[in-house]
Order: sequence, then structure tokens, then C-alpha cells
Amino acid sequence: MKVIDVRPSRKFRGAWVAFKAPGVEPAFATPDAKRKAIDYACERFGGHAGEVHVYNDDGSTIERCIVIDGRGQYPQVACD
Repeated sequence: MKVIDVRPSRKFRGAWVAFKAPGVEPAFATPDAKRKAIDYACERFGGHAGEVHVYNDDGSTIERCIVIDGRGQYPQVACD
């Protein structure tokens, strides 16, 4: 199963990244950067199942998971 992490950028202050693989992590630095990174990550699945892990503002723990079921529906669940 594919997992994409959405977390604060370590390189760019105030930016959020959608980390897919080393070297594949677009950064978003707009006022709604976190939302844009989450939207980007959800769209990257293209009809396949997976999860988006959204980290808190300090990037240390996962605050929520978005389960992609492959049908365009994105229920949010608590991560363990």
C-alpha cells in the first residue's frame, strides 16, 4: 500500500511537503500550505488505494490519517 506523508518542511520555514519518496516531495509555502499539500497527496493516488499521514505542526507525530479507497472518497481516521 502506498503512503504519502504530509509534514512541515525541514528546508523551507513555513512550508509543508507531501513526501512520496526521497527527492519527490513538492513544497507548498502559501498561507494555506498544509491544505494544499494534503489535497496534492490525495490526488496523487489516481484511483488506487493508500493512505495520507498528516503530521502535526512540529512534525513529530501523526495527527490524522486519510484513507484513500480508490473510489474518490477520503474518510479521515485516527492513526494508531
